Amino acid sequence: MLDGEGRLSCLDSIPTAPDGDQFVSSLCGLIKRTLGAAAAEAPPRGIGIAVAGFVNAQRTYLDYNPNLPWLERFPLKDRIAQQFALPIELEIDSNAACMAEYRFGFNETPERFLCLTAGTGLGVGMTVKGELLRFSHGCMGDPGHLIVDRNGPVCSCGGRGCVEAIISAPMLAKRYQTATGAGGSLSLREVISAAESGDYNAIAILRDAGSALGVAVASLAHIFFPDEVAIAGGLSSAGDFVMNPLRESFRAVASERARSETKISRAFLGPNATLIGAAWPFWKE
Repeated sequence: MLDGEGRLSCLDSIPTAPDGDQFVSSLCGLIKRTLGAAAAEAPPRGIGIAVAGFVNAQRTYLDYNPNLPWLERFPLKDRIAQQFALPIELEIDSNAACMAEYRFGFNETPERFLCLTAGTGLGVGMTVKGELLRFSHGCMGDPGHLIVDRNGPVCSCGGRGCVEAIISAPMLAKRYQTATGAGGSLSLREVISAAESGDYNAIAILRDAGSALGVAVASLAHIFFPDEVAIAGGLSSAGDFVMNPLRESFRAVASERARSETKISRAFLGPNATLIGAAWPFWKE
């Protein structure tokens, strides 16, 4: 639940089941619990949904995401609308994070703002004078698949050396398991916790992720010349373990003009940026 000041309440979560019907059933259950818990507060204006990937022109379903093939073309908005008599808006997660950070992350909003949401994948959104860039598939294309290492790992998109393939949460967890021999299922949060405890392997893995992200930011800065760049998503929780090598690699490869004109920071809203921004279509009301 989000109020007009950007404050979250009634937070809850569900596992992501790789089946559209099962996922929507669990999601509708979560929405019902949230609406019930918020019944004493102001009536909700609507339901905002943020998804990773491309959406169709009408923004009713996820059109493409190689990491979520089971959700592609599933009638997500329509299925949820059958359960709730509220307006529903479907938005791309990178756009949602970008708009949330643009609204709540600055005292003086930048003219050109770029937001990178790094977690399960890498989403990138941009505003120019407060307006979202939507020139391809409902967003600004797929900059998460900028190639930063031609000899890098094969990506789920079918390319090689994409920045997403190098800095995604599953890849970082896999690298940590390989380096340490840790068994079971690991999350990015556990890798970050290990780094905070002084684990050299975890620190080195996060440093490499930050360096790759810095190269990607430099490439984007040369194309779009943003005034401000913010890093959001789960990887932003790593703080200086990622941000310091990111800035170092950016300065090492970016042009003099990009270095002088681009400010890079950790997103003010951090991992919550996407969740908060899912409601942005209702703000203007």
